Amino acid sequence: MKIKSGWQKDLLSRTAINSVAIVIVATLLFLAYIAFWQWIFVGFFSLIAALVVWEYYQIVKKIDLYPALTLGMSSTILYIFSIFLKVHWGGNWVALPALLLGLALFGFFIHFAFSGQSPIVNIATSFFGLIYIAVPWGLLLEIMYVSPEGIWWVIYLIAVTKSADIGGYFIGRYFGRRKLASTLSPKKTYAGAVGGLIASLVMSCAIAALGKYFSVFASFHYVAALLLGLCLGIVGQIGDLAESLLKRDAQVKDSNKIPGVGGLLDMVDSLLFNIPVVYLFLRFFYDYHY
Repeated sequence: MKIKSGWQKDLLSRTAINSVAIVIVATLLFLAYIAFWQWIFVGFFSLIAALVVWEYYQIVKKIDLYPALTLGMSSTILYIFSIFLKVHWGGNWVALPALLLGLALFGFFIHFAFSGQSPIVNIATSFFGLIYIAVPWGLLLEIMYVSPEGIWWVIYLIAVTKSADIGGYFIGRYFGRRKLASTLSPKKTYAGAVGGLIASLVMSCAIAALGKYFSVFASFHYVAALLLGLCLGIVGQIGDLAESLLKRDAQVKDSNKIPGVGGLLDMVDSLLFNIPVVYLFLRFFYDYHY
């Protein structure tokens, strides 16, 4: 089968950008458990979340909305730090994330009371950015620090989610014919969706097996790995389509102009939906307690 040169160029760009992303993620995970460097990690971690919020705000500005950009980004950074304080110090700090979300909402009301820019829709749009991005990003931090195997669960989450993306990309390119949701994402096909689901199942079971070999994931049995892999494969693709829904409404192709991948939001859209799935699994079904 002949592959178009444009497809090859796109693949090379994706590979290069994702390779850089892997190096950055690996470095951040290494810093995450080293005393003072934890603060550096949380700083970068929160900055990434703020940049994703910025991309979301740029999308909604395309449809003549005016989100409170500075307040939204700063609230995101403060929220992520509040989660870090909550999981490390507990006590009265446990209520801080909810308090910050409440203050952010209050801040949006004050901002648009003075700006006069369609308060109802712009307050909702601004606050939705925090719910859509900052809240699941904070849950990822909880997964990392609350669990004794936190770093391995973060690696598992990223690997399974991205394997679904990669599997869907290649299977869809080669075998995709029937469109999955042509109005939302013209390139998505049923074949790609099935390929992504199979890839997530295989990766989930492979990591479960590898974890047992290295004496982690002791209570993560293969049935659970299959079920969790299935959930992540489905929910992650819904997250991808959810972002496509926002982009189609704004009539934009990508959330930014990073070659091969579009933008940061394009890179983490499926992850944003999968983070709560893993968090809930660990909290209610896995063999340790929050």
